[in-house]
Amino acid sequence: MNSLVLVMIAAVVFAFGYRFYSKLLGLGVFRLGKDYSTPTPDRPAESEPGVFGRHLIFGHHVVSLAAGAVVTGCITSLIWGWVPAFLWAVVGTVVAAGTYGLGALWLSLRYPGRNPAEIAARLLTSPAHELFALVAFLLLLIMNAVCATLAAQLLSAFPASVLPFWIITAVALLLGNFLRGREDFEIIPATLIALALSLMVVWLLGNYPLSFTGTLNLETAESYFPFDATLVWVMLLFAYGYYVTRLPMWKLMRPRGYLTALLLGLTLLIFYTVVTIDQPRLVAPEFNAGPGIPDTLPWLFVTLTSGAVAGFHLLVANAVTARQMKRETDARYIGYGGALALGLLALSAIIIGSTGLPNVQEWNQRYASWETFMELHAVLELYVNGFARHAAGLGLDPAFARSLMAVVIIGLLVSTLEAGLRAQKQLLVGLTERYPAIIPGNEKTLIATAVGLSALLSLHDGHGRGGLTLWPVYGVADQFLAILGFALLAVALRRLGRPVSAVLLPLVFLLVTANWGLGALMTQWWSNNHWILLLLGILLIAVELGVTFLALNGLKSPRPPQT
Repeated sequence: MNSLVLVMIAAVVFAFGYRFYSKLLGLGVFRLGKDYSTPTPDRPAESEPGVFGRHLIFGHHVVSLAAGAVVTGCITSLIWGWVPAFLWAVVGTVVAAGTYGLGALWLSLRYPGRNPAEIAARLLTSPAHELFALVAFLLLLIMNAVCATLAAQLLSAFPASVLPFWIITAVALLLGNFLRGREDFEIIPATLIALALSLMVVWLLGNYPLSFTGTLNLETAESYFPFDATLVWVMLLFAYGYYVTRLPMWKLMRPRGYLTALLLGLTLLIFYTVVTIDQPRLVAPEFNAGPGIPDTLPWLFVTLTSGAVAGFHLLVANAVTARQMKRETDARYIGYGGALALGLLALSAIIIGSTGLPNVQEWNQRYASWETFMELHAVLELYVNGFARHAAGLGLDPAFARSLMAVVIIGLLVSTLEAGLRAQKQLLVGLTERYPAIIPGNEKTLIATAVGLSALLSLHDGHGRGGLTLWPVYGVADQFLAILGFALLAVALRRLGRPVSAVLLPLVFLLVTANWGLGALMTQWWSNNHWILLLLGILLIAVELGVTFLALNGLKSPRPPQT
């Protein structure tokens, strides 16, 4: 199969989705209003001075949406063949992810300054707050720990990307301070200059790799603590996370995400240009099965979550994006358009994974077993090296292309970490208001708690890879949070007297696939004596049952929304 055919099909479907389906959602379902004025909440939102273009917010939104999980999920899902992965990534993006992305922003704008758990309490009943916060906080802990670990492993695997990544972060700090209070038209020249500087940094400093070698063992009377490169980078990344979470978003978090989005857009442009010219053929089979490969259903939908629909998007939309938006109508462009942008990234991962080996025999050997893809950083390295190989078709230096894509992937992981820590802080702020005697309300303390818990999960194994032990829970937890998010959307729409079928259909689908997948996982965990994972699975089911019961009551007896 010619890979250009896949690109053309996806382009037509995505264009149709944005032109028609997202318009239907915006006008007929969510009814986005140009003149909608968000009411003043009891607790003010994180508003910052200055005027910022929606394109800047769009870029920041896209890179915060767990894009690293998109790449790993899509490449891993090729184990069942390229047809299932392609169909779910494309159709799931248009029908489910786009609806969820748009709806998440709409819901957050309708309840300004409220985190998702607080919105759940207002739409359902008070107990929904604790149930929603529990799943969201568990997902964020895993996501933050894993993102820090993967970013650290890539910094170790691609030392030529270390200096460019941190210098680009400094450039973003300058960009953020420059753009504060500027008019929208001033974003364009500043963007071009910052992008040119970023490319020059990758080109020039890529020749100066920075890496840690060996280990530093701190010995005690009974044991020793090895500090390898991954551990050092994880600690530095969490220290950076604490610093950036304390800053207002306009100062560093947003411009760094924006620059990363520009570099991502450039790399995708390069990749799809190469595909258009070279038209590489897919060596992956249409469908694939074998003794070491689990069944396609439901594992495809559990594995390829962020490339199609992910509950994490609600947390990003609420804690990061909606707090920067001024017009509700931009939810279509930012929310639905952001899902399509991730769809393009997902498609690139599918094509790179399907064309990255010279023949079917070698592809079958690499994809012979599920265990091959347990090392997530190796999957990301496959994507980086695959991009460099394709970019060489345009005459780009493979070393430069490899460093550029490594900087982009590391930037995506760090953007997700930044958004995750900020979302954790927002959840903790809500808990302090409900339980002021138990949880202190000092902002520094709340940020330190969010960073400390995520770092503890990542560092508890002594190697900075502790979060990976809970990664099997992430896929189903992500889908369970999407179920809860769709349930909130259904209740909110029902109370406003608006059609709910657009959110009920993906909700029912996710209920089947997520519970099917979790049931199969819990059977494995029981057989392998993985009691912690089993307990977490039971917890997810209990929370889902509780929120589903409350949501059904809300759908049966709608009452005026509380704002």
